[in-house]
Amino acid sequence: GRHAGAPVAARARQAALEVADELTPGLASPSGRFRYTPASACSGALTEDERPDMARKGQATIETLDEIQSAADKLGEWIQANLLLVSAVIVGLLALAGVVALIARADTKREEEASDALARARDAYFEAMGAPPGALEVPKLANAAAAERIRKEYRDRFSEVAKQHPGTVAGALASLEAAELADATGDSAGAEAIYQQLLEQKAEGDRLRGLVLQRVAQSLENADRWAEAADRHEQAAKLPDYPLRDWALADAARCRALAGDKKGAAALYRQLDAQAPDLRLPDYQRAEKRELEAAALL
Repeated sequence: GRHAGAPVAARARQAALEVADELTPGLASPSGRFRYTPASACSGALTEDERPDMARKGQATIETLDEIQSAADKLGEWIQANLLLVSAVIVGLLALAGVVALIARADTKREEEASDALARARDAYFEAMGAPPGALEVPKLANAAAAERIRKEYRDRFSEVAKQHPGTVAGALASLEAAELADATGDSAGAEAIYQQLLEQKAEGDRLRGLVLQRVAQSLENADRWAEAADRHEQAAKLPDYPLRDWALADAARCRALAGDKKGAAALYRQLDAQAPDLRLPDYQRAEKRELEAAALL
């Protein structure tokens, strides 16, 4: 028992001596080893009144060291008696750390695979629509029927990417692409169903959720459902980590005005002034904002 606890006891005693030495100088020897030296040997002779008090301090220090050594010995004995249990716990912790690392690597690999699949689908779609390499926007095809066919084909392909890579950011973005193509081919109900599914899945992070909400709003705008679109833009604007939250608030104000809610639009523009006073709105929206502000003064 004592053999197993000896190293622990030695470290405990050394730590206690380091602390005690602040009260009674002289515990540390020049060699670095610790020894007990009465304070009187370092600070000169003691007076008659000081001796009893110093004796009590020295006795208390010795008793404290004995208690620490005893506790360390008991710990050593328990570890030795329960060596199998301690070993099992250590092995279990190491195994858990390995599993966590494995999961992290697996998640990274899943995201990389999903991202590659999405990139391949997007590149193929741009190429099919006649976009030059490096293009950021899909051009309009002169042949409307061919464009419709390509959009439907790639809606299915993006949907398949999302299906093959669930729970990934790239998979969610593939769903957004599919919804946008559904909207472009006149299937607003299909697009809305995809958006709703993404929102019910609680897209991870404000960035992705804000993007989904604004895509929903844009789809509602295409259907002239201005009040509902404003609601979605406002939801996106309330997400603290969404980088386009100021623009979402501006879009909400614009949609409120188009819905005929001049008072609501003016209130949102006032909020925008307080939240992002340097945001540069398009000319037409700045004019609209000035008109609403003037009307509020009448």
